[in-house]
Amino acid sequence: MKRGSNSAAGGASKRHCRGLSIGKGNTRLQLDREAFCDVKVRVGNKVFPAHRVVLAAGSKFLATLFNGQFKDSLAPIVDIHEMEPNTFALALDYMYDGTCAAPDVMVLQQVLSVASVLQIDALLADVVAALEKDVTVYNCASMLACADRHQLPKLKKEGEAVAKGAFVAVASDPAVPASSMMVLLQSDDLNVKSEQEVFETLTTWLKGQAEPLGEVEQLAMFSLVRFTLLSQDFIDSVVMAEPACSTPRARTLWLTQFKNAFFGGTKPQQREMANSKILSVDQHRQIILWLDRGAATKLGLLYRASSDGLEAVDFHSRCDNKGPTVTVIKCTGGYIFGGFTSTPWTSSENAAACADAFIFSLHRPDSVDPVKLAVKKMHAWAAIGDYSTRGPMFGTSDICVFDGFNVGARGSTNIICYEFPPGHPKVNAKAFFTGSKMFQIAEVEMFRVLA
Repeated sequence: MKRGSNSAAGGASKRHCRGLSIGKGNTRLQLDREAFCDVKVRVGNKVFPAHRVVLAAGSKFLATLFNGQFKDSLAPIVDIHEMEPNTFALALDYMYDGTCAAPDVMVLQQVLSVASVLQIDALLADVVAALEKDVTVYNCASMLACADRHQLPKLKKEGEAVAKGAFVAVASDPAVPASSMMVLLQSDDLNVKSEQEVFETLTTWLKGQAEPLGEVEQLAMFSLVRFTLLSQDFIDSVVMAEPACSTPRARTLWLTQFKNAFFGGTKPQQREMANSKILSVDQHRQIILWLDRGAATKLGLLYRASSDGLEAVDFHSRCDNKGPTVTVIKCTGGYIFGGFTSTPWTSSENAAACADAFIFSLHRPDSVDPVKLAVKKMHAWAAIGDYSTRGPMFGTSDICVFDGFNVGARGSTNIICYEFPPGHPKVNAKAFFTGSKMFQIAEVEMFRVLA
């Protein structure tokens, strides 16, 4: 299929939480919160002493409440319902100090709800901006639900982009809203092994809904599965076993799709995506040109270190026996380089031969001009180092990614087995790619080359 392997396979149980500081601070207001308080705000079982003028300046809702038109506008205690005291405390911090520190993304989403209810516009904008920058595979479903609930189109777009790259892990979560599921199912750019995973993920999502969708809504989603790309055995044993797929209306839908595919010339394309967090459009195009395998060549994401794991075993579990591949590395200095091999990675514990292998630079310390280095004929026997205890390795030392490469300077370069194109000036073989022999890795991506 044109979709590649699931980039978050086995990773959905991981959670990365960190503190999030929102806002830029307010140096103009130096007010002791305990002094001269003229109102108390009761949220749940907690009471917060405060100043009406501060609350009115920060919150349109509270400003309206305090303007004298309501019976409790001058009441000594104001009750606010349907929010958690700890979340309100963060919003109160923001109204006084211009900042608040949420412990994780989930709390930040609750702060967003409080900011929306209390109409704290500045906090709302700051929280939305922070959420848009922090969408990951692990929080993507909740981010999409948040975007749907608060009608945040940019956050929704960011979430759907992440979900396309980890479709199975993200879209299996029933928290993904129906509108986003429809967008994903219509996309050509899903990072999955096959259309079978699309069907299985959709059925998992449907069964997880607290309020089951009706037949019409379910069929609208199933109609976006590309059934002509499924095997007959899978259709007979799995698809037809689904109640929603065995009704007369469903059978008519499937028949129409097959007729269009085989008699109308509209067979749907298989899905695949490069989905790179490293490559620009131009850099992606440059690699395709270097491959010189025809205009139909595509890159399908197999592995991304930041989401699939940072150890050699994570790399090999997703990339071994996948045919020709392209490795792309970005170091913490921002430089981008990598290599191609038509010889599959297999964890053979040896050097492996490849006559058409090459390494490349897309951005290096002194230039952003792309450069391709072909393997030397005399060194083609060692085009790659195929070791289970290391990440991708080209030549005997040309590009090496070591095990546990998330710790410190865990890569090295020393160009020996590959050669520069004719006329290229002499360079420091150890410092060409990153400015020094050792480098620290920011990201590694591996792509399968698809004809």
